[in-house]
Amino acid sequence: MPDSIMANNMLLIKVIYLDNSAGIVKASSLEKLIRTGSIVAFHRSAGWARVGRDPIRGSGGRYEGMERRLI
Repeated sequence: MPDSIMANNMLLIKVIYLDNSAGIVKASSLEKLIRTGSIVAFHRSAGWARVGRDPIRGSGGRYEGMERRLI
C-alpha cells in the first residue's frame, strides 16, 4: 500500500493515534496533529516516522524543495 493516497483530489496520509489505532487524514491536517500531540506516527515515502523520535520537517533542518503535501 502506498504511503499516501489521493482521494477526491486530496492527499491523504496514514497515521497512528495515541491509542495505537490507525487512521487516514488529510495531508493539510498532519502538521496540526503533530503539533498537538494527537498522533505518534505517520507514514511517508521512507517509511513510518515516529513523532518525537524521527526528524520531522519544521522541527529543525531546512527544506528548500517544493511543498508536496498541498498538491
